[in-house]
Amino acid sequence: MFVGLLLLTAGSSWFAESESARGVATTAFIMTVVAAKLHLVGMHFMELRHAPFALKLAFHGWIVVVWGLIVGFS
Repeated sequence: MFVGLLLLTAGSSWFAESESARGVATTAFIMTVVAAKLHLVGMHFMELRHAPFALKLAFHGWIVVVWGLIVGFS
C-alpha cells in the first residue's frame, strides 16, 4: 500500500512538471490521482473501512466536491 502511494505521488509529480502537462485535462488527471490516493489513505490508514456508512459517504462526498472545485476553477 505504502509503495503504491509513493509511486502514484512520484508519477503524478513527474507528469505535472513535464512540459507537455498543460490545461484542464492535465489538472483533471492529476486531481483524479489525488482523489484515488485520498480514498486509499482514508480507507486503509484512517480506518474508514470499518466506519459507519454515513461517515464514508461524507468523506467520499468531500473528495468529489474538492475535485470538482479545483478542476472547475482551473
